[in-house]
Amino acid sequence: MNGIIDTNDDVTLLRKRGVVINRMKKSDGEAAKLWNGMSRSVQHSKVPDLDAVIDDVNRYYGRRWSVKAKRFMRKYVLSSWKMLTFLATISMLLLTTLQAFCSVYTCSRWFTDVVVTVTPTSRE
Repeated sequence: MNGIIDTNDDVTLLRKRGVVINRMKKSDGEAAKLWNGMSRSVQHSKVPDLDAVIDDVNRYYGRRWSVKAKRFMRKYVLSSWKMLTFLATISMLLLTTLQAFCSVYTCSRWFTDVVVTVTPTSRE
């Protein structure tokens, strides 16, 4: 477990996924300290390839298409979503202000060249 848990974020993630149960009254940081403190009192394992195994598992997990899609969404879509929402809000406020202005004052004199007329064609 010490190879998996290093920070309180690791404990939080494992607790939310149901891997570990934290019944300590303190925060997840205290549980991370507890796990990291256990490694100092326990002898090192006789598996020197543990880091290589963890890297292999992470590499396998990172190759899955669902993980790649989630990383793409988090990196490109969700980060730009705030900016797109801000720009849409500003444009909607400007258009609403323009509509309110044009309903009070006659704006048709400014937009007369933009009027498009559609004439129906007869089919024979």
